Amino acid sequence: MALYGYTIGDADINPNQGGEQFAVYRFPISSFNATPQKVGEINAGNIPNADLEGLGTNPTTGRASAINEARASGSTTAGSVIRVNNVDQPFAPASASPTPTPSDLRRFGFDSGADFGRDYSVAGQPIVLYNISGNNSSSNGGSSLYKVTTANPGTISLVDGFGPATTAAQRQGTQATNPGKFADGLAIDNLNPGRTRALASDFSTADGDGAQLYKVDLLTGELSAPITVRNSSGQALSVNADSGLAFTNSGSQGLFAFLETGAVYQITGYQDELAASGLGLGSATGTNGAGFATATLVGNVNLPSAASGAIDYEGFTIVNE
Repeated sequence: MALYGYTIGDADINPNQGGEQFAVYRFPISSFNATPQKVGEINAGNIPNADLEGLGTNPTTGRASAINEARASGSTTAGSVIRVNNVDQPFAPASASPTPTPSDLRRFGFDSGADFGRDYSVAGQPIVLYNISGNNSSSNGGSSLYKVTTANPGTISLVDGFGPATTAAQRQGTQATNPGKFADGLAIDNLNPGRTRALASDFSTADGDGAQLYKVDLLTGELSAPITVRNSSGQALSVNADSGLAFTNSGSQGLFAFLETGAVYQITGYQDELAASGLGLGSATGTNGAGFATATLVGNVNLPSAASGAIDYEGFTIVNE
């Protein structure tokens, strides 16, 4: 068995052919600088807003799924939610459009992250695909958490069990349930499950607050106070890029952030934060002290057109194969 990372480009790689084809790439976690392997192409012509930014690995099946971006940047309406299963190897993608619950539900932001985890609101705690949807605009910034059941087509619903009652604006996607807390990556710790054993990532500086992580309450959808991400020299990390986030969820637990350019950072110090009760941050006597984690550049995946920015790679998951 070996660990492999997966990502999906956000542009048609065959512009001279009909429809749209988005390439899926696989690369070993043991060597991020190795040449990535293209495992297949997703026919995205029938996927509204086909940027498949959310990627997660189901701990029950070991298969990876992707979910499309909440809405096109600048759009005031959200298109259909599309989940594409089996985008890992053996590549056998199949898509489904989950039914919104309630029927007027719209996802909130323009950027998305995803991962699978337990549904703590249901007896038996079945596995669902969580989707974090973020908007980093100064006027309407924030994030909202959604869950998609694994049935086909399944349902998608807003996770909002904290603070005041959900408003129509939050349900219909014009306001965030976590205002001021932008995130576009999501990783859930399935080796040590728990409702707050999850992290969301923000490596963009467009919202003015630098690179950050947030603990996520999977039952209520609430994000914690920010966890500042520093570089290995102890300075605030400044990369300004959209991100994917993934746990290895195998053997010695590791956490990696994957930037749209193909740069990969290993995150340490997050253990202090996840060990704290609820959404509280770790104690000042932990490895990093309360409220921050460390990011170390460990490689750069040489993905087609990533360096130029012609194709962005924002989704990220890790599969044990």
